[in-house]
Amino acid sequence: MRTKFLSLTASALAALLMAAPQVSTAQAAGVLVSGAGGTDISWPQCGRDNPEGYAFVVVGVTGGRPYTGNPCFADQYGWAAGNKGRATEVYVNLDFGMNPEGPLSCMDGEDFCQAYNYGYDAAAAAYTYAARVTNGATFLQQVWWLDVETENSWSDNVDLNSFVIQGAIDFLQRTEGVTAGVYSTSHMWELIAGSYAPTGIPNWVAGAGGTDDYGKCGASLWSGGQVWAFQYLNFDLDLDQNTAC
Repeated sequence: MRTKFLSLTASALAALLMAAPQVSTAQAAGVLVSGAGGTDISWPQCGRDNPEGYAFVVVGVTGGRPYTGNPCFADQYGWAAGNKGRATEVYVNLDFGMNPEGPLSCMDGEDFCQAYNYGYDAAAAAYTYAARVTNGATFLQQVWWLDVETENSWSDNVDLNSFVIQGAIDFLQRTEGVTAGVYSTSHMWELIAGSYAPTGIPNWVAGAGGTDDYGKCGASLWSGGQVWAFQYLNFDLDLDQNTAC
């Protein structure tokens, strides 16, 4: 159902969203054994051999930006999920934008409303793309990470950015069986989203100094966040390596 909002301020829309019913899909971080090693792959790895020997793999759905598709997603996801002894997760790139149409009907000038729609629809587009190219295999996919990085374009207004992110979170949380998480660094998160601290959303933290940098497990993206995994860029292997907390 679509709802008409008239002259919404940021605080008014925030209150409405907080009051809306949420589908709780949070799962224990124990779905991965603490210390388990993983990797992540996406469109930059198209045409390369898939990395073996990891307990979990995170596969990028989008092609670096929202509303795009990783052209290799079907093959990469099929490979990752094909090993029943390996956990598979996915991630979706986000950036800033506005859309007057979506779950909310926005008036001209209702920037926060339109930012929320943009994020919600970006997550929906990624979910639909993943299901289409895998013939529905990703309907069983539980963990969906939202990639929030300064490499993509964001508004100078951190409150607007937070509404984009909240929209994407809401789509995923309202999808049965899905847990939404956020990938970033605490520095990038502060630059993009300020003090925004979504409740109950797990963190995947980039910028580790190695695969044994367990201090990152206590370095959440925002106050009160729970870190599920951290990422180390292995330049020697030209590969992202991840460790479960």
